[in-house]
Amino acid sequence: MKGKLLKLNTVLLLGLCLTPMQAQTDTMYIMKAGAIIHKQSVNLADVDSIIFYKPVITYPNINIQTALIPAGTFTMGSPSTEVSRFSDETQHSVTLSAFRMSKYEITNEQYAAFLNAKGIGSNGLYAAGAYPTHALIYANTSLGLIYSGSRWVSVAGYQTSPVINVTWYGSTEFATYVGGSLPTEAQWEYACRAGTTTPFNTGSCLTNTQANYFWLYPYGTCSNTVTTFPGETQPVGTYAPNGYGLYDMHGNVWEWCSDWYGIYPTTPQTNPTGNATGSNYVIRGGTWNNDARSCRSAIRMHYNPDDHDYSVGFRVVFVP
Repeated sequence: MKGKLLKLNTVLLLGLCLTPMQAQTDTMYIMKAGAIIHKQSVNLADVDSIIFYKPVITYPNINIQTALIPAGTFTMGSPSTEVSRFSDETQHSVTLSAFRMSKYEITNEQYAAFLNAKGIGSNGLYAAGAYPTHALIYANTSLGLIYSGSRWVSVAGYQTSPVINVTWYGSTEFATYVGGSLPTEAQWEYACRAGTTTPFNTGSCLTNTQANYFWLYPYGTCSNTVTTFPGETQPVGTYAPNGYGLYDMHGNVWEWCSDWYGIYPTTPQTNPTGNATGSNYVIRGGTWNNDARSCRSAIRMHYNPDDHDYSVGFRVVFVP
């Protein structure tokens, strides 16, 4: 890696019409349009890798803003003392490599752009895709997408709300289209927690000002100042992000993961991908019509991959 860093510095310095002998070889120059925008001293002995992080993934009519989730180890699942936990939340240690995750749930307008780019008809089938006999999405005339005039379009006023009625197959096809994948269940929980160990990344309570859920039923002994909840999806980013810069990890819509649902292991895991087979895929995060208990960081639910619902969407991850 030392040789790679020196080579990188040489290239950058030559771009400035300098030679390596004219500057310290332990200085990293970051450039844009031929100009230095940042420079930093680097102790080469302390460096084992460099990640070039692109914060926005751009496809025709689809811009996906991402957050870099650092590598780390965390305890997945919930402690036996957590109020209203379920028995399938067995705690175990998980170590993950760094990845990027879309800051927001994929929206109706983003998903419509994908469907139209691929020429998906009203039946939602993608003949050239990996799952030609499985519908990607079903129309929803109140909160989601409808097929009109040979194109998929968002219901007026819901363009930036999370896409719904999308199947696991439809979520996976979109993720592949933009060069990513669905998050593993471990990636999802790690990103949701953002370093926290409490039931929510907001602490021990999830209030009506922090997430879109059924506010009439807060968590445990917590309370809300308002109990009349929205009763539908909200535009992504309506509430404050978590510590990793991710929005709506609690509530709004359930989110598909890439893992088959199954019993957790009890031994430490590294970059786990779940069971090899199964009948249902994991969904995470809770939704606008769930109580706070069902929006906890550790909550696990599961759907058949052909299932679709007005409260299930997804987000995407990318390898740095």
